Amino acid sequence: MGLMRIGLVLGGGGVVGASWMVGALQALEDESGFRADQATRVLGTSAGALIGATGAGGVSPAQMSEHATGGAAAADGGIAGPYRRSLWPPPLGFGSPRMSVAMLSEQRDRSLSALLMGLLPRGVLHTDPISRLVERVVGGAWPVAPALRVVACDYASGQRVTFGSPRAPQASVGQAVAASCAIPGFFKPVRIGERSYIDGGIHSHSNLDLIAGEGLDLVICLSPMSSSAQAPATSMLERIAAARRRRASAALITEARPLRSQGTRVIVLEPDLKDLAAMGSNPMARDRAERVIEVARAGVTRALRRLSLAALLADAEPAARGASRALPAH
Repeated sequence: MGLMRIGLVLGGGGVVGASWMVGALQALEDESGFRADQATRVLGTSAGALIGATGAGGVSPAQMSEHATGGAAAADGGIAGPYRRSLWPPPLGFGSPRMSVAMLSEQRDRSLSALLMGLLPRGVLHTDPISRLVERVVGGAWPVAPALRVVACDYASGQRVTFGSPRAPQASVGQAVAASCAIPGFFKPVRIGERSYIDGGIHSHSNLDLIAGEGLDLVICLSPMSSSAQAPATSMLERIAAARRRRASAALITEARPLRSQGTRVIVLEPDLKDLAAMGSNPMARDRAERVIEVARAGVTRALRRLSLAALLADAEPAARGASRALPAH
């Protein structure tokens, strides 16, 4: 087989979703040798932006797992914290009524979600630990092979911005990842140039459609926030999580269409019932990382074998991998 152009899409999902994606990436490497830095294009949203940036920068899934489960994440920052608070200006009133008005006027899909995000007060936590972690690993320059793209949303208009693309505002990798992770009402919006940006997940948990038109042969989407599995839901939080997964699954079907119409094979890997039980209903739970990684690694391994995806990846010739990098020690 000749050179295969592979895209890797990593969705949002908070601390727990990041752990699930680490386990999924470990399964991909175990089964086929494929790693994020062998992809032609890496597209990350929210937690997926952090995993995608470090993976594109040469950090192996094993190193990510060690960092997430060995206490390093809590000490160093990343999406797990700790975070510095800023109480001035005070988080009073609506965060971005302009975004809410813009989304209402456009009457587009997902506008209700963006509208609600605009009504939340501005967050008070700085994203500095995220940008520092990324730039210690990757540096400030964007990876060229693979080409990294990071999705955030403009805090005034709600429009998606794909940092790293030719038309996007200039930003360091750390700034872009921090913006993509800036959950409204939790983190302060990230100022880049003359505008502020927030979590790319307010538009879509994966933003899979943004990787269309790249001439890719295969796209692998890791989607921790969607699932076709029907987990029992008894509490209100569990019902909300189940509804969110159903919406994310429906969005993925729509977002995959332009890729498939171009002849690109799309493989979506998402949590199964065992994964959902390990992940729980709180995406920011810090104490679940080890178990979630372990269960995700096993579950995605089973999925890869059913799909025969590992054989396809093993026979392909992805772009040559660069030098491996480690997450910073403490």
